[in-house]
Amino acid sequence: MGRNMKVLSATKKHLTKSEKDKRKEAEELASDGLAMLPNAPSAHLNDVAKTEYKRVITGLRKLPLRNLDKAILENYCTWYAVYKEISQKIDEQGLVIFDEDKGWLANPLILTLEKATTNIRMTASQLGLTVDSRMKMFTPKQEEKKESLFDKFGG
Repeated sequence: MGRNMKVLSATKKHLTKSEKDKRKEAEELASDGLAMLPNAPSAHLNDVAKTEYKRVITGLRKLPLRNLDKAILENYCTWYAVYKEISQKIDEQGLVIFDEDKGWLANPLILTLEKATTNIRMTASQLGLTVDSRMKMFTPKQEEKKESLFDKFGG
Protein backbone atom coordinates (compact mmCIF):
# COMPACT_ATOMS: atom_id res chain seq x y z
CA MET A 1 0.00 0.00 0.00
CA GLY A 2 1.48 3.35 -1.06
CA ARG A 3 1.49 6.73 0.62
CA ASN A 4 -1.48 9.04 0.54
CA MET A 5 -1.45 11.27 -2.51
CA LYS A 6 -0.87 14.98 -1.85
CA VAL A 7 -2.78 17.82 -3.49
CA LEU A 8 -0.70 19.17 -6.37
CA SER A 9 -0.57 22.68 -4.91
CA ALA A 10 0.72 21.31 -1.56
CA THR A 11 3.48 19.06 -2.85
CA LYS A 12 7.10 20.18 -2.55
CA LYS A 13 8.33 17.54 -4.95
CA HIS A 14 9.60 18.76 -8.32
CA LEU A 15 7.40 17.09 -10.91
CA THR A 16 7.70 16.92 -14.67
CA LYS A 17 4.95 18.44 -16.79
CA SER A 18 3.48 15.01 -17.52
CA GLU A 19 3.52 14.10 -13.81
CA LYS A 20 1.78 17.39 -12.98
CA ASP A 21 -0.84 16.73 -15.66
CA LYS A 22 -1.49 13.24 -14.26
CA ARG A 23 -1.82 14.58 -10.71
CA LYS A 24 -4.14 17.38 -11.85
CA GLU A 25 -6.30 14.87 -13.70
CA ALA A 26 -6.41 12.61 -10.62
CA GLU A 27 -7.46 15.58 -8.44
CA GLU A 28 -10.19 16.51 -10.89
CA LEU A 29 -11.48 12.95 -11.02
CA ALA A 30 -11.44 12.76 -7.23
CA SER A 31 -13.33 15.99 -6.66
CA ASP A 32 -14.93 17.34 -9.80
CA GLY A 33 -16.68 14.11 -10.67
CA LEU A 34 -19.09 15.02 -7.88
CA ALA A 35 -21.61 17.83 -7.78
CA MET A 36 -20.60 21.08 -6.11
CA LEU A 37 -22.28 22.28 -2.94
CA PRO A 38 -25.35 24.31 -3.91
CA ASN A 39 -25.22 28.09 -3.40
CA ALA A 40 -28.74 28.18 -1.98
CA PRO A 41 -29.52 26.65 1.42
CA SER A 42 -32.15 23.95 1.77
CA ALA A 43 -35.72 25.04 2.44
CA HIS A 44 -35.97 23.08 5.70
CA LEU A 45 -33.32 25.24 7.44
CA ASN A 46 -34.59 28.10 9.60
CA ASP A 47 -33.71 31.73 8.81
CA VAL A 48 -30.62 31.87 11.04
CA ALA A 49 -29.26 28.62 9.60
CA LYS A 50 -29.92 29.85 6.04
CA THR A 51 -28.05 33.09 6.76
CA GLU A 52 -25.07 31.14 8.12
CA TYR A 53 -25.14 28.83 5.09
CA LYS A 54 -24.99 31.84 2.76
CA ARG A 55 -22.15 33.32 4.80
CA VAL A 56 -19.87 30.27 4.61
CA ILE A 57 -20.71 28.78 1.21
CA THR A 58 -18.46 31.13 -0.78
CA GLY A 59 -15.39 30.13 1.20
CA LEU A 60 -16.34 26.46 1.22
CA ARG A 61 -16.53 26.36 -2.58
CA LYS A 62 -12.75 26.99 -2.60
CA LEU A 63 -12.19 23.82 -0.56
CA PRO A 64 -12.49 20.27 -1.92
CA LEU A 65 -16.01 19.87 -0.50
CA ARG A 66 -18.81 18.52 -2.65
CA ASN A 67 -22.53 17.85 -2.45
CA LEU A 68 -21.78 14.70 -0.44
CA ASP A 69 -20.74 17.01 2.40
CA LYS A 70 -24.06 18.89 2.35
CA ALA A 71 -25.44 17.04 5.40
CA ILE A 72 -22.44 18.07 7.49
CA LEU A 73 -22.81 21.69 6.34
CA GLU A 74 -26.52 21.69 7.16
CA ASN A 75 -25.76 20.12 10.54
CA TYR A 76 -23.25 22.91 11.23
CA CYS A 77 -25.77 25.61 10.21
CA THR A 78 -28.52 24.05 12.34
CA TRP A 79 -26.29 23.89 15.43
CA TYR A 80 -25.23 27.48 14.76
CA ALA A 81 -28.90 28.53 14.77
CA VAL A 82 -29.43 26.65 18.05
CA TYR A 83 -26.36 28.37 19.51
CA LYS A 84 -27.64 31.84 18.58
CA GLU A 85 -31.14 31.18 19.93
CA ILE A 86 -29.91 29.72 23.21
CA SER A 87 -27.39 32.56 23.64
CA GLN A 88 -30.20 35.11 23.28
CA LYS A 89 -32.38 33.26 25.78
CA ILE A 90 -29.53 33.08 28.30
CA ASP A 91 -28.95 36.82 27.84
CA GLU A 92 -32.64 37.42 28.64
CA GLN A 93 -32.90 34.97 31.55
CA GLY A 94 -29.39 35.24 32.98
CA LEU A 95 -26.80 32.62 33.82
CA VAL A 96 -28.59 31.72 37.05
CA ILE A 97 -32.30 31.36 37.71
CA PHE A 98 -34.26 31.37 40.93
CA ASP A 99 -36.35 28.32 41.85
CA GLU A 100 -38.83 28.65 44.74
CA ASP A 101 -37.88 25.25 46.17
CA LYS A 102 -34.16 25.04 45.38
CA GLY A 103 -33.08 28.68 45.35
CA TRP A 104 -30.56 29.96 42.82
CA LEU A 105 -29.53 27.44 40.15
CA ALA A 106 -27.40 27.50 37.03
CA ASN A 107 -29.59 28.08 33.99
CA PRO A 108 -30.25 24.64 32.38
CA LEU A 109 -29.88 26.25 28.95
CA ILE A 110 -26.14 26.39 29.59
CA LEU A 111 -25.95 22.62 28.95
CA THR A 112 -27.70 23.08 25.61
CA LEU A 113 -25.32 25.92 24.76
CA GLU A 114 -22.36 23.69 25.61
CA LYS A 115 -23.73 20.89 23.40
CA ALA A 116 -24.28 23.34 20.52
CA THR A 117 -20.75 24.71 20.91
CA THR A 118 -19.26 21.21 20.87
CA ASN A 119 -21.19 20.25 17.74
CA ILE A 120 -20.30 23.51 15.99
CA ARG A 121 -16.61 22.94 16.75
CA MET A 122 -16.75 19.36 15.50
CA THR A 123 -18.63 20.06 12.26
CA ALA A 124 -16.63 23.24 11.56
CA SER A 125 -13.45 21.19 11.78
CA GLN A 126 -14.84 18.56 9.40
CA LEU A 127 -15.74 21.27 6.88
CA GLY A 128 -12.45 23.14 7.03
CA LEU A 129 -13.94 26.18 8.76
CA THR A 130 -11.11 26.36 11.28
CA VAL A 131 -7.53 27.41 10.62
CA ASP A 132 -6.22 24.11 11.98
CA SER A 133 -8.43 21.99 9.76
CA ARG A 134 -7.52 24.01 6.63
CA MET A 135 -3.84 23.70 7.45
CA LYS A 136 -4.23 19.93 7.80
CA MET A 137 -5.95 19.82 4.41
CA PHE A 138 -3.22 21.69 2.59
CA THR A 139 0.00 21.04 4.50
CA PRO A 140 1.99 18.14 3.10
CA LYS A 141 2.87 15.52 5.68
CA GLN A 142 6.52 15.34 6.67
CA GLU A 143 8.09 12.11 5.58
CA GLU A 144 9.63 10.28 8.49
CA LYS A 145 13.17 9.15 7.92
CA LYS A 146 13.88 5.85 9.60
CA GLU A 147 16.95 5.99 11.76
CA SER A 148 19.46 3.34 10.76
CA LEU A 149 21.78 1.55 13.16
CA PHE A 150 24.63 3.55 11.63
CA ASP A 151 22.85 6.84 12.44
CA LYS A 152 22.03 5.61 15.94
CA PHE A 153 25.43 4.29 16.97
CA GLY A 154 27.77 5.95 14.47
CA GLY A 155 30.64 4.08 13.07
